[in-house]
Amino acid sequence: MKIAAINDLSGFGKCSLVADMTVLSAMGIQCCPIPTAVLSAQTGYPSFYSKDLTGIIPEYTREWKKQGECFDGIITGFMMSKEQAINSLEFIRQFKTEKTTVLVDPVMGDDGRTYKNFSVDLLHTIREMTKDADIITPNLTELILLAGDSPESVLRLRGDELTRDIFRLSMLVGGDQGKTIAVTGIPMKEAGEVGNFILEKGESRIISSGSNGLHYSGTGDLFAAVFLGAYISGKNAFDAADTASRFIYASVKDTPADTSPNSGVEYEKNLKLLMQ
Repeated sequence: MKIAAINDLSGFGKCSLVADMTVLSAMGIQCCPIPTAVLSAQTGYPSFYSKDLTGIIPEYTREWKKQGECFDGIITGFMMSKEQAINSLEFIRQFKTEKTTVLVDPVMGDDGRTYKNFSVDLLHTIREMTKDADIITPNLTELILLAGDSPESVLRLRGDELTRDIFRLSMLVGGDQGKTIAVTGIPMKEAGEVGNFILEKGESRIISSGSNGLHYSGTGDLFAAVFLGAYISGKNAFDAADTASRFIYASVKDTPADTSPNSGVEYEKNLKLLMQ
């Protein structure tokens, strides 16, 4: 199996293409990377070098089309700009077939704040990308952005009220069209737990796992990569989310307490958990 991964390549942070390539390889799936940018470290670091690679996406599209390539999956992550998102959408439309599962991770913000790459134009283009997706994996902030709702009114909710509102928003962003929605990083009533809301074919469920309360770089990328790998290998959305959640929590437990969240989690030795 082959998955095309459109994402950035960061030297430090254990995220994006580093997560995609290592996770999918461990799962026995070939990862075909398309770097949207090369960074010395992910953008949460106080200082980093970044090289925009927007122009290469159409070149990869043209060359891979010429080679007659096909993919079992396509996964998209960090977009530097609206132009990159447009190019990525064109890639999806060129290579998606009935046998291709497309996962869009709409990387735009977290904790009620948008990232440095965010713009209204980018939001509008990512909304277009989600229309071509089979699976969408936003965190709660990104779900709210996609749905055009108010972060203030949603982020203050907890418990059943929050779950009901996430269901409503998930239906708005594609759940009502049969898309699978996986909303990550949901605060739970139980101390030391975090939840992932999964909506598949009208059925919804919270898949919870342990948490130490810290927000580590790359966990969203790890979740998306494991989820897609498990999904195209035959698991349903709930089991795929459970696999991803258990892998990430095992990695969080292995991460020393003095590790900076910017550095990401110690997931390398847990890749064996993903091997078939």
